[in-house]
Amino acid sequence: MARVFLVNPPSPEPVRTPLLSFCHLAASLRAAGHEVALLDASAPFAPAAHDAIAARVAAFEPDLVGLHLKTLHVQPAYALAAALAARGLPLVGGGPHATIVPDEPLRHGMRWVIRGEGEDALAELADAIDGRRALADIAGLSWIDRGLVRHNPERPFLSDLDRLAPPLSALDLFDPAWYSASPGAAVLPPAGILSSRGCPAACTFCSNDVTGRRFRYRSARSVAEEIAILRDRHGLSGFSFFDDSFAVGRRRVRELCDAIVGTGAPIWWSCTAHPAHLDRDVLADMQRAGCAGIDIGMESADPGMLLRIGKGVTVERVLDVLAWCRDLGIHSVVNLMFGWPDETDAELDATIGFMDRAAPLAGGFNARGVVVPYPGTEIYEQNHARFGFTGWWLCEPPLAYPAFPTAWDEAEIVRAYATDPAIDRNFFHHPPHRIARIREALVRKAELTMAVTRRRAEAATAATAAATATATAATAVGVPAAGAR
Repeated sequence: MARVFLVNPPSPEPVRTPLLSFCHLAASLRAAGHEVALLDASAPFAPAAHDAIAARVAAFEPDLVGLHLKTLHVQPAYALAAALAARGLPLVGGGPHATIVPDEPLRHGMRWVIRGEGEDALAELADAIDGRRALADIAGLSWIDRGLVRHNPERPFLSDLDRLAPPLSALDLFDPAWYSASPGAAVLPPAGILSSRGCPAACTFCSNDVTGRRFRYRSARSVAEEIAILRDRHGLSGFSFFDDSFAVGRRRVRELCDAIVGTGAPIWWSCTAHPAHLDRDVLADMQRAGCAGIDIGMESADPGMLLRIGKGVTVERVLDVLAWCRDLGIHSVVNLMFGWPDETDAELDATIGFMDRAAPLAGGFNARGVVVPYPGTEIYEQNHARFGFTGWWLCEPPLAYPAFPTAWDEAEIVRAYATDPAIDRNFFHHPPHRIARIREALVRKAELTMAVTRRRAEAATAATAAATATATAATAVGVPAAGAR
């Protein structure tokens, strides 16, 4: 049995519920017979100082320490890695950034790197630390062998997702005090679940190396069982599906929605979906199963740009999807992005103009949205040498995205929506007049979103007032109010 300590490094963007990925990793390690502890140092009230984290990790006397690496926050993660390595702690890096550039973490204090999905690979690495397996036999492992970097063969993507250990079985490892200042707070569940992995789309701005392009999904029964646990044991009546692309496969979606309905008490949920996978029938299935919100990826409203970025959808199709969502009472959020490489004024204006067309139909728009060339994407590979931003996540200060407000303050929410540090980085050398236009577009997107939110709130208030007036009048004349019959 190996002792494994997982660390989610501190982040300027706090997380407010346990990480689902850590639940999966910890549950898989336990199922393989290993002892696990963890620290979510990105939680708002968790230890964040390097000395405090290192002391906590060292006290566990781990045989292996896993660090979650994301591109935006990799510099502070490497600083933490240095503090841990200074104590002689054995480090393994994993997550999206480690998967894409595995040599890099090995130069920053990691002894091993796990590429791709980590549940099986991490358990096998723990077996190797425990002397029960050879490092060379672990698919997806990168490591230093006799002074040379060695990349073992790729690990095939998990095909049977139902065989994974139940992620909620690891919730006891998360301290509720990390997420809430209230004494005696209950253990929080993650804010969502996964019903599938992988995305079949080929968008040029997305790498998706961890879960890949091959779409795989859990059985409807196993998803419904997890939902029932979230609701019945943890009192969670609303959650998100964290799937890369939820609505792939009409029959799968229908079977899943039937299973969700079969769990009994109503719930509500949100998801992210490609508009090409959504039609009125699919949306109706989702709505009857509790879907209250859909994050719809569109990115650009210029037909030529949609082709260049590999989006695989038309403007007309998106407008149809938004209208169907409106008719079914599903809150839709449209994702739009600005500042593509070689984006012209006309192409930018097409996306900006689309916002006014979509606003009467959509529930709002995404926050921020300036294009960032992440490593591993086609956009990065084709442009980093040309525009001089090779390895920008290490060579330049981290992009400082402001945290979103935790209380309702319209001015602060608009500010958070419209503030995007990537615009000042100007990766693709857009001229000043276009940068100014993008700034205006970010503010306009935020204002339209808040205007829609206000209209929805006013409509809900009016509906509540009307229902109250009807009930009062009915009671006065001795007639049962609607819903009481």
